[in-house]
Amino acid sequence: MRIKLLITFLFISIQTFAQTPNIGFEDGTFHNWKCFVGKIDSSGSISVEESIPVPNRHTIIDKNTFPALDPYGGFPVLCPNGSKYCVRLGNNIGGAQAERLSYTLVVPDQKSYSIVFNYAVVLENPGHEPYQQPRFTAVVYDVTDDEFISCPAFDFTSSSSLPGFKLSAVEGYKGDAIFYKDWSTATIDLSHYAGKTISILFTTNDCTFKEHFGYAYIDVNEDGEAAITGNTYCAGQPSATLYAPNGFKSYEWYNADMTQKIGDGQSLKLSPPPADNTTYAVKVFPYPELGCVDVLYTTVKKIDEGFRLKVVDTVFGCPAEGADITQAQVTPGTTQGAMLSYFNDELGTSYLYEPAKIFRSGTYYIKGMNTEGCMNMLPIQVLVSQPRITTIDPPPVDYPVLIDLTTTFAHRPELTYSYYKDAAATVPLTDYAAIHYGGIYYVKASMHGCDTIAAVNVVIHPPPPYE
Repeated sequence: MRIKLLITFLFISIQTFAQTPNIGFEDGTFHNWKCFVGKIDSSGSISVEESIPVPNRHTIIDKNTFPALDPYGGFPVLCPNGSKYCVRLGNNIGGAQAERLSYTLVVPDQKSYSIVFNYAVVLENPGHEPYQQPRFTAVVYDVTDDEFISCPAFDFTSSSSLPGFKLSAVEGYKGDAIFYKDWSTATIDLSHYAGKTISILFTTNDCTFKEHFGYAYIDVNEDGEAAITGNTYCAGQPSATLYAPNGFKSYEWYNADMTQKIGDGQSLKLSPPPADNTTYAVKVFPYPELGCVDVLYTTVKKIDEGFRLKVVDTVFGCPAEGADITQAQVTPGTTQGAMLSYFNDELGTSYLYEPAKIFRSGTYYIKGMNTEGCMNMLPIQVLVSQPRITTIDPPPVDYPVLIDLTTTFAHRPELTYSYYKDAAATVPLTDYAAIHYGGIYYVKASMHGCDTIAAVNVVIHPPPPYE
């Protein structure tokens, strides 16, 4: 079977400030980016020329006008990190097209400088030879020395064997399967290129036979956010937790000069928090063929300001509407103005895309951060359930025997019950414990705002005629 591989891409967090204006497209344009369009020929060679942005090949996605999910992977087309804009490079049409975006900057002179990016990657895999396949590449070109940086270089040729890809429920061209990779992370370490001019190049291309497509989403973080988060704590916090970027196979934490290993895993909890200006390093190990081993550094800062994140223990929801953990009453007492984000896991590696509509019971996580960068992450239990009630019609009786509706079902202490004359439960029944007349009555079971209504058929025979 021929296979389509859907590769959707890319949130980049680049550790820089004024050197990279609009690297995240946050002014809603391609300003400071270069756009290219071209073709892939029958031999697999790509040729592109610089151009103005071409609609549907270089597409700005606006948070307010494209609140959509990818049609193949079902994930948001905009990275759920609070960004206002991202870009789709390429499209799902085919045609042996190729597209490129590039951004050029001077690497600042500092100890650690890495480009950290999340990617999901989108290509079709029709079963052609590798050079004929749709492809996505992310490479770095050393403009100063006129050479490409060999590691890392990300080259995804469509294939059903790529690690981390999932099969889409949507069929592609002529029924081919489609694979997608949700948002993931890698780094490009530029620490050894201080003072040099480099260009980041992102390229997508279709297959050489003009039938199968490749495209990508790109969203660059331009606020100078470091690769390691959690490195700021506020006065009064009992601990601080450092979080390395998502998506790597393994992590090792060290002291500043890497002479002492102090932990493993994506996060490092420091309790009590260390002294102000303490530096830590984390060595990140990528999955095979998805980057290079890198060392990232961070310096812990203490802020003389209080910060508090409070989260209720449990939020309840009904199956039809789901649970909403974005409501203000879920985080009472949290520092005013804190920015909240929502995750499926305690490390913040998997965004919870619809925190206002959770339909599955489980443990979720809320991260709070204030304007000074102090942050904390706490769990919250979500219980989505429907009250259950099973009624049993009582046996027929002869008047003046009465029927007690409370005896027609098994009571559960966590539920509350009420009784009605109509199926919509709008006309209350006051004498439900002493029913005089036959008919159909209704019992409503309620729990945490969710209701279930069950009918009870009551048969009361009238007395025999007087003789």
